[in-house]
Amino acid sequence: MTSSDEDNVEMERTISSNIKNESSNLMDIAYSRLERMIVNGELQPGQWVSETYLMEASGLSRSPVRVAIQRLADQQLIEVFPRRGAQISPIDYTLQFRALELRRVVERLMASSAAERANKRQRQELSVISTGFKQAAITQNQATMTELDARAFCLILAAADNPYASGAMKSVKGLARRFWILHQKEYGDRVRMATCHAKIAQSISKGNTAQASANVDDLIDYIEEFTLKVIGFGRAPRRNKKSQE
Repeated sequence: MTSSDEDNVEMERTISSNIKNESSNLMDIAYSRLERMIVNGELQPGQWVSETYLMEASGLSRSPVRVAIQRLADQQLIEVFPRRGAQISPIDYTLQFRALELRRVVERLMASSAAERANKRQRQELSVISTGFKQAAITQNQATMTELDARAFCLILAAADNPYASGAMKSVKGLARRFWILHQKEYGDRVRMATCHAKIAQSISKGNTAQASANVDDLIDYIEEFTLKVIGFGRAPRRNKKSQE
């Protein structure tokens, strides 16, 4: 092979790699835009949508939107019905509690694993996020809390280094975010929510596995109380801590 031929092969490889990267980026952008619209309620629970509608809403073409729809379906945010279209998943209170059952177990594992395995950079970033949540508890800025939560979630998944547990958490996180954002203004305690997240991030950053797990329990306790308040049953009973000792 001549030098010219080698140059042409390398150029083709570079072009192919760039095309793949651009395609992957578009898929991620489509997913992020549609996920944000669902979580924030712009695409309302129970709303029927078509692929064309979602293309227009996201401003992207068919291929990345189609991949995004599949990812959203995997996370229970969209239900796809062949030959009928898709429906933004309605809010199901029973499934909300089932998701909390899963979160209590898996999120404890993720937090303790992250506290044990996080590298120096991840610990530093989680410390910064903890400080951000503490500030958000003062300002009660929901947009800031949402951004911090997304950053913390990605960091904890990476630090925990458990793809099976990560898959379980990804399957319910979007629904959890949507439920909070749609109801927090009327029923939520932003100070308590931000404080819970701050404590989780801080305990992980310090490598305290037992405290990280306990802080997750406190978070899930609050979310259970919040969920019961949304559906009209006041506050959930606290866990019997003596029985767990």
